[in-house]
Amino acid sequence: MSYVRIDVNKPLGGGSPQSKSSNIVVVDLDEVAYWPNRDSKGIKMVGEIIMKPGKYVTILQATASSISLPITSEGEEDAVSFTGLPEFYHPGSSLDFDEFVANMTNKNLALGFRVGACDGEEPYYKFYGTPCAPLSLLIEGQNNNEATRNMVRFQQFQRSRTLPGRYFGTVTLATVNLVPADVTEVNVINGTGRYQLQDNSAATVITSLTNANDKSVYTLIGSGGDNPASVAASNDFILAGAVAWQGLEGNTLTVRAYQQGAGDFIFIEESRSE
Repeated sequence: MSYVRIDVNKPLGGGSPQSKSSNIVVVDLDEVAYWPNRDSKGIKMVGEIIMKPGKYVTILQATASSISLPITSEGEEDAVSFTGLPEFYHPGSSLDFDEFVANMTNKNLALGFRVGACDGEEPYYKFYGTPCAPLSLLIEGQNNNEATRNMVRFQQFQRSRTLPGRYFGTVTLATVNLVPADVTEVNVINGTGRYQLQDNSAATVITSLTNANDKSVYTLIGSGGDNPASVAASNDFILAGAVAWQGLEGNTLTVRAYQQGAGDFIFIEESRSE
């Protein structure tokens, strides 16, 4: 379906600053197996970012009040394009940060900023950079009697016809939440993220998630093996096309939680990979 014009009203909160997580997601695009396409309206990213085996994103902590997410458009008539120039301060001067800079400079990068989780709107990652128009890392360090910090900038040298995308999925961290074998309810008390299932001693159907939060997103990762867990289009799950999901090795199922009242939730499929 192509874009249908609608009235654009003032959003919740008007023009006041958006809340942003201080944990910035940095993706080395050379380590990505699959980068989601946009939907027909050009902004929402559909599906999951899938990393190559053994690869994961990096979390870089920023000074929250310093995060700036500008976007500019420029060009001649009928040739206008966009560039994104996100920047923020990273506090202090550590070996970990210096090694990050040494190994990520001159790499093709994308950056995800967690937006909206504290403002009452549906949270998402605002992603700058794509495999076709990546970002490049630039820094400017300060170490004097006023402060020790680094201004971290990301330059998009290649102009793009697309604005930063909105990603509603999860990201692959260095560690995942390990789910015990043989459970039928997955405890997601650790929050939004990825939950690695285990091979079971017998056929096992996941019927629900416990300790979920309203509108949070959770990804189940299949284990494979003799008795991988499955999720049926029943119980607390609403799956696309009412098609069950099989937890084969490498398969993922991403769902969003919606509270129904009195602590009851349903989990609606956002995407899957098989």
